[in-house]
Amino acid sequence: MRSRRREGASRSITAGAFVLLALGLSLPACGKRGDPLPPLSRVPQNLADLRLAQRGPLLELSFVAPRTSTAGVRLGVLEVELLRAEGAGDFGKLAHETFRKMAPGESFVETSPLPPVGTVVRVAARVKSEGETSAQSTVLALTVQATPTAPTAFTAQLEPQSVVLSWVPPPTPPPSPSPGASPSPGASPSPGASATASAHPSPSPTPQGGFWIYRREPESVYRRPLMPVPVASPPFHDTTIAPGERWCYVVRTVASTEPIVESASSGEACVENKDVFPPAPPTGVAALVHDDAVEVSWSPSLEADLASYRVYRARAGGAPARLAEVAAPETSYRDAAAPRGTALTYTVTAVDRDGNESRPSAAVEAQRP
Repeated sequence: MRSRRREGASRSITAGAFVLLALGLSLPACGKRGDPLPPLSRVPQNLADLRLAQRGPLLELSFVAPRTSTAGVRLGVLEVELLRAEGAGDFGKLAHETFRKMAPGESFVETSPLPPVGTVVRVAARVKSEGETSAQSTVLALTVQATPTAPTAFTAQLEPQSVVLSWVPPPTPPPSPSPGASPSPGASPSPGASATASAHPSPSPTPQGGFWIYRREPESVYRRPLMPVPVASPPFHDTTIAPGERWCYVVRTVASTEPIVESASSGEACVENKDVFPPAPPTGVAALVHDDAVEVSWSPSLEADLASYRVYRARAGGAPARLAEVAAPETSYRDAAAPRGTALTYTVTAVDRDGNESRPSAAVEAQRP
């Protein structure tokens, strides 16, 4: 008996040892790490919406600083390197550098006086952050043109469904060469720049007659035109203004859309979209004579902003006098003070919430015996 018990205990110990050994062999495999991932790139993206434009007597450079790196890592304070050259020749040798500290996502707009007509202005940029530098942007170029003439007699008129903008176009100028918008031949990147960054040409010039309309809120500035394509001629209807809004407008003559070459602004015109339009006059007006009064009734108005009705009475050949103001939706009024034996005429008007009063309704006659 004792021998069997010792054999059983020995088997149990051996089985337990085997289980522990198996667990010991498998545990290290559960905690094994894979190969480390490479760090995300912190090279900044390049500037967004880099533009060079001729606006009236000024040259405008604008762009938006990037928010993230090429791998999507959020950036800190940036340093933007701007390269600018005037005249033909090797861009890398002619370009002058300026540096600006900017916050991620910050917009930049800078204007300067126009160089002489015919001057080729070229710009490019790089972005630096935490020791990393982006590739150089495409080299933009603009050939300075004679400043287009601005429109005159600009007006803005509020109508029920839109603001109607009108102006007098300038005289049509004689044909002239299209403004250049492509990099000049032989343009090369600055030292250290990517060879392919400036090899792509800028968009071909797009001569475009017509007019761009700009709109701003009273406390803001004019940024972008209301429409991507210039309008051919006046008038223009702005149907996007909402009730209660106040907008100011200008119009500019457009000589080219790529690059942008446009005139200075016309005179400014501002409008406030306040309801100044009266409702339609009431219909179905009737006068029913009773012993004690004349009852005037009318059909309900369908105006959405209706507030009340006004009832007028006139003697034959006399001017109407207001009798009462009846709050909507009531559609009748009893004139207990109507004089007896006198021919009377009644009219009714509709009044909206802004106090605009309609024209009088068709007149009806009544006479108390």
